[in-house]
Amino acid sequence: MLTKKTVFTIAVSLLVTSWLWDLETTIGKYIPATLFRNFPLMDKYPDYTFGFEGSYRYELMEEYYPEAFEKMKEYIAAGRWVPVGSTYENGDVNTPSPEALFRNILYGRTYFLEKFGKESNDIFLPDCFGFGWALPSIARHANLKGFSTGKLAWGSAYGAPFDLGKWYGVDGSFVYANIQPGSYARSLKSVRKNDSIAPKLEKNSKAGLPFTCAFYGTGDRGGAPGESSVKTVMDEIRANSMNEVDVKSVSSNELFEIMDNDLSDRQKELLPTWSNELLLTDHGVGSYTSRAVGKRWNRRVEQLADAAERFCSAADWMGLAEYPHAVINTSWKRAIAHQFHDDITGTSFQVCYKRNWNDYMLSQNQLAEEYRAGAGAVAEQMDTSFAKGVPVAVTNPLQSTGLRTETVTAKVKLPKDTKHIKVTDPSGKE
Repeated sequence: MLTKKTVFTIAVSLLVTSWLWDLETTIGKYIPATLFRNFPLMDKYPDYTFGFEGSYRYELMEEYYPEAFEKMKEYIAAGRWVPVGSTYENGDVNTPSPEALFRNILYGRTYFLEKFGKESNDIFLPDCFGFGWALPSIARHANLKGFSTGKLAWGSAYGAPFDLGKWYGVDGSFVYANIQPGSYARSLKSVRKNDSIAPKLEKNSKAGLPFTCAFYGTGDRGGAPGESSVKTVMDEIRANSMNEVDVKSVSSNELFEIMDNDLSDRQKELLPTWSNELLLTDHGVGSYTSRAVGKRWNRRVEQLADAAERFCSAADWMGLAEYPHAVINTSWKRAIAHQFHDDITGTSFQVCYKRNWNDYMLSQNQLAEEYRAGAGAVAEQMDTSFAKGVPVAVTNPLQSTGLRTETVTAKVKLPKDTKHIKVTDPSGKE
């Protein structure tokens, strides 16, 4: 049971993959800034804990800065640098399909486990344009415990319903939520006496919940929190034994483990709740209609991935073709990388979309070919000896087996002496 008043501080380095700059800039400037500005802080301040999200960014670190990546792994093993957020890319959560959101979590957690032997337990989205009601249900079904954002202060349709509490999804399941932590880009000159932190702690304590959380750090261009802020937090941690309020440096992972494991049953009952969406009124405006072709192609990738997986699974199960794991995973990840909240929403510079839209087409082409190959392998096993003329097989990737009325286009090689054409079903009906 958590009894002593506690302020949990979370160091944040928000890295926007593409926005007012292209991916080359992120790789050349902001990825190394995140690595090489945090390493000295790790060495100088033993209690400094830093969480960083998005396994896509870790892939970029591994590819372009392999020596620094190995050094970072040492900090991760020591629990100092913490992979958080559980996802491949900390993206928009309203435009992507539920399957894409599950995939995002699957790829992120798998990477963290394979590379670092660690599993994150949360969705960490300090900067996003609103959060749909399905998100907590999806997170919980992915075996996650928590959700964090500081974005609701930028114009939430419902304000910030609480500081720390439980967010219920559409199916009645919940995740712990940290939704009033303050700006992720702020500096801290004090913690216990901070004008925005102390009132939250006092309010929560009166309700029987003696804790609060505070973000601090840097935004958009990666890097690390300012050293003065880190020193402030570390100095106040060293003064814990002399104060009635503890200050701790944690990651979002640790915060939610504490909420899940260290709160008493009574304290969990006292946690405030929210059962609705958490959309923004300002940042979301226009985002879901801007650069519509990207949204169209993103959806097309999601549809083709579903169709390809169905028929490739069938072909693999029938022993006709090996399931193309690498191609399908690569195609999915390429699309998910562009579900980033400043990408698929249409808010980035035009130069970014030259790459983004090309990537969508690459994934569509790959998935379409795997769909064709899987369906073709299955179709080859069909008995068409009854057919008079040229047999044509049509696939239906939908779960529904009801009648469909869309037009199907096929290129069919006909005998040279063909004069007339008619199309019949297997029973001979025209």
